Amino acid sequence: MQRAMSETPAAAEAAGPLPNHKLSTELQDFVASLDGEGCSLFEFLEVIGDRGFGLMLLLLALPAALPIPAAGYATPFGLVMALLGVQIALGRPSPWLPGWLGRRRIPFKLLRFSIRNARLPLRAVELLIRPRLTRVARSRTTQIGLGLGIAVLSLLMSMPIPLTNTAPSFVIFVLAAGFLEEDGLMMVLGMLLAPVAVAIAGAAVYVAFTYGPEAVESTLKPAIKGLLGMSAD
Repeated sequence: MQRAMSETPAAAEAAGPLPNHKLSTELQDFVASLDGEGCSLFEFLEVIGDRGFGLMLLLLALPAALPIPAAGYATPFGLVMALLGVQIALGRPSPWLPGWLGRRRIPFKLLRFSIRNARLPLRAVELLIRPRLTRVARSRTTQIGLGLGIAVLSLLMSMPIPLTNTAPSFVIFVLAAGFLEEDGLMMVLGMLLAPVAVAIAGAAVYVAFTYGPEAVESTLKPAIKGLLGMSAD
């Protein structure tokens, strides 16, 4: 990790460390520091420092978790998050990425889009997330469950099938926020929501492979909206 990350010291020095204040401001400051340029995953890891797993998962989950997701990024970001989830389960202290993956760049437009359109969930995180049940949050059992849950959800959201992106990525966002702030209550809530997201994504995969992807949009999606009391229009 150290050798790979040393490839980008200039970028990290230019961006500087993230200040310790509100999450939405941290991410806005980070995007502003890029000066209109994208960044590699290695560069992002250097900037976020010891908040690596939580903050990186938050940023990668945002595009697919938004009601107006940025198309085309669920698959690559999902695979990266699955790798991070496995590392959390294994107890790694900081994220590790292979060189070919760490050098992949996140487009500036995608970063700006995600932060700009994520004000509501970020504000909710700031208002609701705080250190609670820290013994639960720091428990190896909890972290193993959280890591494996993130890995499964990430693999589901990486599939190019309707309804497999938003629900899993939203739960990953909740889990990452709880992990970032050592909020055991939020981590437990995320793990309780995870089976719901898995069920929705699993149903979408089954319908897509059995009846075709168009059946997900025409039958399953309206059915789920009906169960949730939402308009099918």
